[in-house]
Amino acid sequence: MFEKFQIGKKDYDVYNKALKIADFMKNSYTDEDIRFVSAYLFNDSKIIDKNIKLKKLFNSLATVERPNIIYIRTDTNIMINGINIKELTEKLRMCALFGGDINSIEQTPCSVVVSENLSFFMSAEPNNAIFLYSKGFHLINSLTTFIRRLKYGELIHFGDVDYEGLSIFEAFKKNLQDMIFYPGADIAEIIVSKYRNSLPKTKQDARRYSYSNNFLKFIEGGLSIEQEFVHTLFCKGVIKKPGWIK
Repeated sequence: MFEKFQIGKKDYDVYNKALKIADFMKNSYTDEDIRFVSAYLFNDSKIIDKNIKLKKLFNSLATVERPNIIYIRTDTNIMINGINIKELTEKLRMCALFGGDINSIEQTPCSVVVSENLSFFMSAEPNNAIFLYSKGFHLINSLTTFIRRLKYGELIHFGDVDYEGLSIFEAFKKNLQDMIFYPGADIAEIIVSKYRNSLPKTKQDARRYSYSNNFLKFIEGGLSIEQEFVHTLFCKGVIKKPGWIK
Protein backbone atom coordinates (compact mmCIF):
# COMPACT_ATOMS: atom_id res chain seq x y z
CA MET A 1 0.00 0.00 0.00
CA PHE A 2 2.83 2.41 0.84
CA GLU A 3 5.63 0.76 -1.18
CA LYS A 4 6.65 3.91 -3.02
CA PHE A 5 7.32 5.55 0.35
CA GLN A 6 9.37 2.51 1.48
CA ILE A 7 6.87 1.84 4.26
CA GLY A 8 6.22 -1.85 4.89
CA LYS A 9 4.38 -3.92 7.49
CA LYS A 10 7.69 -5.09 8.94
CA ASP A 11 8.09 -1.63 10.45
CA TYR A 12 4.92 -1.98 12.49
CA ASP A 13 5.01 1.44 14.16
CA VAL A 14 5.65 3.48 11.01
CA TYR A 15 3.15 1.41 8.99
CA ASN A 16 0.37 2.00 11.50
CA LYS A 17 1.13 5.70 11.65
CA ALA A 18 0.98 5.77 7.85
CA LEU A 19 -2.46 4.14 7.95
CA LYS A 20 -3.70 6.82 10.35
CA ILE A 21 -2.28 9.61 8.19
CA ALA A 22 -3.80 8.20 5.01
CA ASP A 23 -7.20 7.81 6.67
CA PHE A 24 -7.12 11.36 8.04
CA MET A 25 -6.07 12.85 4.71
CA LYS A 26 -8.82 10.99 2.88
CA ASN A 27 -11.66 11.61 5.29
CA SER A 28 -10.90 14.62 7.51
CA TYR A 29 -8.21 16.79 5.91
CA THR A 30 -9.16 20.40 5.17
CA ASP A 31 -5.72 21.85 4.38
CA GLU A 32 -4.28 21.74 7.90
CA ASP A 33 -0.48 21.91 8.04
CA ILE A 34 1.79 18.99 8.85
CA ARG A 35 2.36 20.03 12.47
CA PHE A 36 -1.38 20.23 13.17
CA VAL A 37 -2.06 16.81 11.65
CA SER A 38 0.81 15.27 13.60
CA ALA A 39 -0.42 16.74 16.89
CA TYR A 40 -4.02 15.73 16.10
CA LEU A 41 -3.14 12.12 15.33
CA PHE A 42 -0.16 11.43 17.60
CA ASN A 43 -0.25 14.13 20.31
CA ASP A 44 3.17 15.27 19.08
CA SER A 45 3.51 17.99 16.44
CA LYS A 46 6.86 16.67 15.16
CA ILE A 47 6.18 12.94 14.73
CA ILE A 48 5.44 13.23 10.99
CA ASP A 49 8.01 15.94 10.39
CA LYS A 50 10.83 13.87 11.90
CA ASN A 51 10.17 10.74 9.83
CA ILE A 52 11.05 11.29 6.18
CA LYS A 53 8.82 8.43 5.00
CA LEU A 54 5.77 9.75 6.84
CA LYS A 55 6.59 13.28 5.71
CA LYS A 56 6.68 12.18 2.07
CA LEU A 57 3.35 10.41 2.52
CA PHE A 58 1.76 13.51 4.04
CA ASN A 59 3.06 15.82 1.32
CA SER A 60 1.89 13.48 -1.43
CA LEU A 61 -1.65 13.68 -0.05
CA ALA A 62 -1.71 17.40 0.83
CA THR A 63 -3.68 19.65 -1.52
CA VAL A 64 -3.83 23.29 -2.52
CA GLU A 65 -7.62 23.49 -2.76
CA ARG A 66 -7.65 26.00 0.10
CA PRO A 67 -5.33 29.03 0.24
CA ASN A 68 -1.70 28.46 1.17
CA ILE A 69 0.78 31.12 2.16
CA ILE A 70 3.40 32.29 -0.32
CA TYR A 71 6.44 34.00 1.22
CA ILE A 72 8.10 36.26 -1.35
CA ARG A 73 10.92 38.80 -1.64
CA THR A 74 11.91 40.47 -4.90
CA ASP A 75 13.66 43.39 -6.54
CA THR A 76 11.77 42.89 -9.81
CA ASN A 77 8.53 44.31 -11.18
CA ILE A 78 5.72 41.98 -10.24
CA MET A 79 2.07 42.86 -9.67
CA ILE A 80 -0.21 40.35 -7.95
CA ASN A 81 -3.90 41.21 -7.93
CA GLY A 82 -2.84 44.73 -8.91
CA ILE A 83 -0.53 45.10 -5.88
CA ASN A 84 3.13 46.02 -6.36
CA ILE A 85 5.02 43.24 -4.58
CA LYS A 86 8.41 44.88 -5.13
CA GLU A 87 7.29 47.95 -3.21
CA LEU A 88 5.91 45.83 -0.39
CA THR A 89 9.11 43.86 0.02
CA GLU A 90 11.17 47.04 -0.02
CA LYS A 91 9.06 48.53 2.76
CA LEU A 92 8.34 45.41 4.83
CA ARG A 93 11.36 43.23 4.00
CA MET A 94 9.08 40.45 2.76
CA CYS A 95 5.52 39.82 1.62
CA ALA A 96 3.20 36.96 2.58
CA LEU A 97 0.01 36.22 0.66
CA PHE A 98 -2.53 33.46 0.18
CA GLY A 99 -1.76 31.48 -2.95
CA GLY A 100 -5.37 30.48 -3.39
CA ASP A 101 -6.43 34.13 -3.69
CA ILE A 102 -4.14 35.05 -6.59
CA ASN A 103 -6.30 36.15 -9.51
CA SER A 104 -3.73 37.92 -11.68
CA ILE A 105 0.04 38.15 -12.04
CA GLU A 106 1.94 40.67 -14.16
CA GLN A 107 5.72 40.51 -14.04
CA THR A 108 9.05 40.97 -15.74
CA PRO A 109 10.81 37.63 -16.44
CA CYS A 110 13.60 36.98 -13.93
CA SER A 111 15.29 34.22 -11.94
CA VAL A 112 13.13 32.39 -9.40
CA VAL A 113 14.95 31.01 -6.35
CA VAL A 114 13.26 28.69 -3.86
CA SER A 115 15.00 28.78 -0.48
CA GLU A 116 14.72 25.74 1.78
CA ASN A 117 15.57 27.72 4.92
CA LEU A 118 14.41 31.03 6.37
CA SER A 119 17.85 32.43 7.16
CA PHE A 120 18.99 32.81 3.56
CA PHE A 121 15.54 33.91 2.38
CA MET A 122 15.46 36.81 4.84
CA SER A 123 19.11 37.91 4.84
CA ALA A 124 20.23 37.64 1.20
CA GLU A 125 19.28 40.31 -1.33
CA PRO A 126 17.72 39.18 -4.64
CA ASN A 127 19.33 40.41 -7.85
CA ASN A 128 16.79 40.47 -10.69
CA ALA A 129 15.16 37.57 -8.90
CA ILE A 130 12.12 36.42 -6.98
CA PHE A 131 12.97 34.64 -3.72
CA LEU A 132 10.41 32.16 -2.36
CA TYR A 133 10.59 30.37 0.99
CA SER A 134 9.57 26.70 0.96
CA LYS A 135 9.69 26.10 4.72
CA GLY A 136 11.29 22.73 4.06
CA PHE A 137 8.61 20.38 2.72
CA HIS A 138 5.69 22.43 3.97
CA LEU A 139 4.89 24.65 0.97
CA ILE A 140 5.88 22.45 -1.98
CA ASN A 141 2.38 22.15 -3.41
CA SER A 142 1.40 25.79 -3.07
CA LEU A 143 4.73 27.04 -4.40
CA THR A 144 4.61 24.66 -7.36
CA THR A 145 1.20 26.03 -8.34
CA PHE A 146 2.47 29.60 -7.95
CA ILE A 147 5.73 29.06 -9.86
CA ARG A 148 3.89 27.57 -12.82
CA ARG A 149 2.27 30.98 -13.30
CA LEU A 150 5.56 32.89 -13.29
CA LYS A 151 7.83 33.90 -16.17
CA TYR A 152 11.43 33.00 -15.44
CA GLY A 153 14.74 32.43 -17.16
CA GLU A 154 16.04 30.01 -14.56
CA LEU A 155 14.42 28.19 -11.66
CA ILE A 156 16.68 27.29 -8.75
CA HIS A 157 16.17 25.32 -5.57
CA PHE A 158 18.79 26.46 -3.06
CA GLY A 159 18.89 23.98 -0.21
CA ASP A 160 20.98 21.82 2.06
CA VAL A 161 23.24 19.27 0.41
CA ASP A 162 21.97 16.38 2.49
CA TYR A 163 19.31 13.73 2.29
CA GLU A 164 16.38 15.90 3.29
CA GLY A 165 17.45 18.82 1.09
CA LEU A 166 17.72 16.53 -1.92
CA SER A 167 14.37 14.95 -1.10
CA ILE A 168 12.69 18.38 -1.00
CA PHE A 169 14.26 19.23 -4.36
CA GLU A 170 13.06 15.96 -5.91
CA ALA A 171 9.54 16.62 -4.67
CA PHE A 172 9.59 19.97 -6.50
CA LYS A 173 11.20 18.55 -9.62
CA LYS A 174 8.42 16.01 -10.15
CA ASN A 175 6.24 18.87 -11.39
CA LEU A 176 8.89 21.48 -12.23
CA GLN A 177 11.23 19.63 -14.55
CA ASP A 178 13.37 22.66 -15.37
CA MET A 179 14.28 23.31 -11.73
CA ILE A 180 17.98 22.93 -10.90
CA PHE A 181 19.63 22.30 -7.53
CA TYR A 182 22.08 24.76 -6.02
CA PRO A 183 24.87 24.35 -5.03
CA GLY A 184 26.00 21.95 -7.74
CA ALA A 185 28.42 19.08 -7.28
CA ASP A 186 31.36 21.26 -8.37
CA ILE A 187 30.76 23.75 -5.56
CA ALA A 188 30.08 20.94 -3.08
CA GLU A 189 33.47 19.48 -3.98
CA ILE A 190 35.20 22.78 -3.20
CA ILE A 191 33.41 23.04 0.15
CA VAL A 192 34.18 19.48 1.18
CA SER A 193 37.85 19.81 0.20
CA LYS A 194 38.21 22.85 2.47
CA TYR A 195 35.88 22.03 5.37
CA ARG A 196 35.41 18.25 5.49
CA ASN A 197 36.38 17.94 9.14
CA SER A 198 33.99 20.64 10.34
CA LEU A 199 30.87 19.80 8.30
CA PRO A 200 27.80 18.45 10.14
CA LYS A 201 27.18 14.70 10.06
CA THR A 202 24.01 12.82 9.14
CA LYS A 203 23.21 9.10 9.08
CA GLN A 204 20.50 8.70 6.45
CA ASP A 205 21.01 6.71 3.25
CA ALA A 206 21.68 8.97 0.26
CA ARG A 207 21.11 6.22 -2.30
CA ARG A 208 17.33 6.42 -1.95
CA TYR A 209 17.33 9.72 -3.88
CA SER A 210 17.96 9.58 -7.62
CA TYR A 211 19.37 13.12 -7.87
CA SER A 212 21.79 12.46 -5.03
CA ASN A 213 23.99 10.45 -7.40
CA ASN A 214 25.70 13.76 -8.15
CA PHE A 215 26.57 14.10 -4.47
CA LEU A 216 27.15 10.53 -3.33
CA LYS A 217 30.89 10.88 -2.86
CA PHE A 218 30.27 13.83 -0.50
CA ILE A 219 27.27 12.73 1.51
CA GLU A 220 27.15 8.93 1.47
CA GLY A 221 29.73 8.99 4.24
CA GLY A 222 27.44 11.17 6.32
CA LEU A 223 28.45 14.73 5.41
CA SER A 224 25.96 17.58 5.19
CA ILE A 225 26.47 21.01 3.61
CA GLU A 226 23.97 23.43 5.10
CA GLN A 227 22.48 26.22 3.02
CA GLU A 228 23.33 28.77 5.70
CA PHE A 229 26.98 27.73 5.59
CA VAL A 230 27.11 28.13 1.81
CA HIS A 231 25.69 31.64 2.26
CA THR A 232 28.49 32.56 4.67
CA LEU A 233 31.03 31.40 2.07
CA PHE A 234 29.59 33.93 -0.39
CA CYS A 235 30.15 36.65 2.18
CA LYS A 236 33.71 35.48 2.89
CA GLY A 237 34.55 35.35 -0.81
CA VAL A 238 35.34 31.62 -0.73
CA ILE A 239 32.66 30.98 -3.35
CA LYS A 240 31.56 33.44 -6.00
CA LYS A 241 27.99 34.62 -5.54
CA PRO A 242 25.55 33.40 -8.19
CA GLY A 243 24.07 36.12 -10.37
CA TRP A 244 20.72 36.06 -8.60
CA ILE A 245 22.20 37.43 -5.33
CA LYS A 246 23.38 41.03 -4.85
